[in-house]
Amino acid sequence: MAIEAKPVHFTEAIDYFRQKINLPTKAWADLWQAQHARAFVVAGATKDALLADLRAAVDKALSQGTTLAEFRKDFDKAVSTHGWDYKGGRNWRSAVIFNTNLRMAYSAGRWDQAQRLKAERPYGRYVHTPSSHERKEHASWHGTILPLDDPWFGTHWGPNGWGCKCIVQTLSDADLKRNGFSVLPQAPKVDWETRSINTPTGPVNVQTPKGIDPGFGYNVGEAAMGRGAERVALESHGKWQGLEAPGTQPPTDLVKPVKPVATLGKPVTKGDETGLRQALRQALGGDHVVLTDPIGGRVSLGQAIVDHMLADLKRHDGREAFFPLIPELVMNPAEIWIGFAKSEVSGRVSIRRRYVTLLDLGKGRTVSLVADADGGQWSGLTFIPGRDLRRAKTLRSGIRLFSRD
Repeated sequence: MAIEAKPVHFTEAIDYFRQKINLPTKAWADLWQAQHARAFVVAGATKDALLADLRAAVDKALSQGTTLAEFRKDFDKAVSTHGWDYKGGRNWRSAVIFNTNLRMAYSAGRWDQAQRLKAERPYGRYVHTPSSHERKEHASWHGTILPLDDPWFGTHWGPNGWGCKCIVQTLSDADLKRNGFSVLPQAPKVDWETRSINTPTGPVNVQTPKGIDPGFGYNVGEAAMGRGAERVALESHGKWQGLEAPGTQPPTDLVKPVKPVATLGKPVTKGDETGLRQALRQALGGDHVVLTDPIGGRVSLGQAIVDHMLADLKRHDGREAFFPLIPELVMNPAEIWIGFAKSEVSGRVSIRRRYVTLLDLGKGRTVSLVADADGGQWSGLTFIPGRDLRRAKTLRSGIRLFSRD
């Protein structure tokens, strides 16, 4: 009986690419290093429809195995449809988008596989593949074998620059013995150097490992998925570090206060679980609701807000009075931001959607309300008295997706 040959899909690479969100950007440095693991961007693609078409072309190449020539047809169609005036020549620009996205996806997929098979294949071997842009440092790292948990792979997983084809292959003890390989007692020294890059706010100095292009000194798989089988459990006990692109400056514009549609609720006796749950239930019209923001994002809200407050009574600080304003905050915010944070335990990058508004409560009183949604789930509510949101720069950080004004 004849056996039908079917293509083998790199599922982990495809899954990595499809977990990204689309983010319009003006310049390549609008996002930096690990932030790219969670967002699909093309420098200068500021229209949602254009970005969606370019993403579909990359997805087609990744999932169907189409060539650069086929991608260029899709690229040309997107450019023509949306009238995109991009920088650089057509062949160069299309190749950069195609090669960079596919190689980073393959790299993330290999990391995912390595983490799942780490018990059987605990070592990584750096493999340098010669290219038209030869880098002597990459060639010197060829054959470096270290445990997969070694921090060196946090910056040297590959690709390590524009056009770089370096990868890391995993090895078992049997592989080492069969090939006569040895694990290094310690990783090669990482020398950091200062490089200047152009950002929307002007030239900025950044630190990058010597031999690695600025913007590539991170492990894309670790940033997307974290490290270790216990990632979720570990992250719940660890700290998160906010990520900002070089040259990022806080906004200087003011958020205009508006009159709230709903009225404030009444305070609930501290620790009164029944009272808190009933207050939220009344504000949402039930135990659970899904709200849609002005740009189509959906946020799922439920009693997890009360669970969070009861887990530490310091959080029961009067914010329940603002429960009736929650629907308005999501559906009619002053601003929507996308922010990034990296787990200090697992290395995974989380992406958070932040809703901000400034409410005029009358009699000279104003309050800033900030809500966070992570993965479409409501994850926090903060209120800050005062009129000027410029002072609360941490609340307005990342990339602004929407402004009511």
